[in-house]
Amino acid sequence: MSGLQITSGPAVEPITRIEAREHLRLDDDVDDAQVRAYILAARIWAENFTGRAFINRTVHQWLDGFLPVDTPLWEGWKTGPSTAYYQNHLELALAPVASVTHIKYYSDDDTEYTWAASNYYVDTIREPSRIVLRDGANFPTNLRAANGLKIVYEAGYGTQGLSVPEPIRVAMLQYCTFLYEHRGDNEENPTPPAVLNQLLVPYQIMRFGSTPFQNIVRTGIG
Repeated sequence: MSGLQITSGPAVEPITRIEAREHLRLDDDVDDAQVRAYILAARIWAENFTGRAFINRTVHQWLDGFLPVDTPLWEGWKTGPSTAYYQNHLELALAPVASVTHIKYYSDDDTEYTWAASNYYVDTIREPSRIVLRDGANFPTNLRAANGLKIVYEAGYGTQGLSVPEPIRVAMLQYCTFLYEHRGDNEENPTPPAVLNQLLVPYQIMRFGSTPFQNIVRTGIG
């Protein structure tokens, strides 16, 4: 998992207060603050479920270093130098990625350096998006033990609610309804309706282990 810092959050929500009120068919006596809380909770839930950022925000993603390429288990003896080979890319934790601002790295003495953009390109075709090492380029070395690498990027579909795919917006409205209908009840672990999965699963980002020894499937943000 990556360390994530959201340094500038979304300026708007994917659905408006008016849209939520109309969907819930609320009377005038229901406080707008309550509706805004439902919208915020619905957006956070849906973003964590899908592993996506809906409205643009600035993200600082911290990594300890670069992942070694997985190698099969050895039996018996082998001769030769002990060499570590690293993957040629870094995964970005949030999608979709609008742009990468810069990549910083930190040495053992905590000096900050900028990793030149000529060393990599940003692959936004694949999800999750990746920072891919260019041929002939090298990763920074002598990183400090923790949080040695910081990637700063913009993630989100856009700056307006209507930029977000409509199934996601509908799922948020449905989740607002679920929260409103179960407000204050004593039911243990109420379950959101199945339609939410049907709406959001096509947008859910899955992360798989790269070898049979890492057959882990991860979802959500990270």
